[in-house]
Amino acid sequence: MKIEAFTKAIEEYPIHSNGHIGVPKDLADIVESTIGALFIDCNSSLEIVWKIFRKLLEPIIEPDAFEMHPLTELTEVCQKKKLNLQFVDLWKESMNIDVFINEKFVGRGTYGSKKDIARYRAAKNALNNIESVLSGSTSTVEDALVV
Repeated sequence: MKIEAFTKAIEEYPIHSNGHIGVPKDLADIVESTIGALFIDCNSSLEIVWKIFRKLLEPIIEPDAFEMHPLTELTEVCQKKKLNLQFVDLWKESMNIDVFINEKFVGRGTYGSKKDIARYRAAKNALNNIESVLSGSTSTVEDALVV
């Protein structure tokens, strides 16, 4: 069940989760024990283990594949454009973090077990909506919320 939830979560944030998706312990244990069994079976050859697991782990994530953290990116965008950025912490009441820019609602993030993940998702959602809100688009942010 936790592995299925992890699989769904990782689809939303495949590379740029920045550690904000908790890997289920069961999944980590399976990978660790498989690597350990292979290591023992091939007479402690790290070279063989790496050859086999590299293919299983491809594509190997290179440092340039990582995106900027959404909180950092949103803060930088707002600073460059001299916009007033505000996060409203509603996490205890509704597991939400809302984002306002120049007092306009631009995004929301929700996550039940970690406030940091809700904040991460709120920043990402605000980045997705910032242009339409600041340009005065007729569609509402609530229609575009992805939490």
